[in-house]
Amino acid sequence: MMHRRQKRQLLFAGFLGVIAVINLLFYLILLRPASSDYFNLQGSIDQLKSQNAVSNLTVQRLEKTSGQLERFEQDRAGLFNTHFIKYDPGFAELSPRLEQMAILAGVRRPVVDFTRDEIKQYGLYSVKIKIPVQGTYTNAVNFIKSLENSDTFFLINSIDVKSGEDDGAGPAKTAGVVSLSLDLETFFYK
Repeated sequence: MMHRRQKRQLLFAGFLGVIAVINLLFYLILLRPASSDYFNLQGSIDQLKSQNAVSNLTVQRLEKTSGQLERFEQDRAGLFNTHFIKYDPGFAELSPRLEQMAILAGVRRPVVDFTRDEIKQYGLYSVKIKIPVQGTYTNAVNFIKSLENSDTFFLINSIDVKSGEDDGAGPAKTAGVVSLSLDLETFFYK
């Protein structure tokens, strides 16, 4: 009887051993894909973290750009109001400004010729100005400086200089007087 019992115990131990070996094989078979999936997920998590960091930087950059764009219209309006003349009262404002600059510089300003472009570029209408002035050399230089330092934006495209004797003014020629013919450009906005 002892012998039978040992046989059964041995058989039972063998059966448990086979089950243990099978479980060990299943564990090893399933361990490789599970660990592979784990490392793939870990790599994906790291990649998503780096993408999130890049996205956060992009969002910050876009928020900054958005803020700049919001200020752009205010800056543009400020620039136009400060350095350009409004379209509707344009010539009524421009002529007195030039007259005042001429008086302050001490030059004589005859009739001014204005030409306004009817097609706007960059939200501005170009105005070409031909202005002849006469005065001493110092006064003529002061007039040009007043154009350059004016709050109104003036481009000086060309300057034609003649001495007082060359202007054909007749017998009452004055020594030291120069005549300037200035081609200017300024801009109106709507």
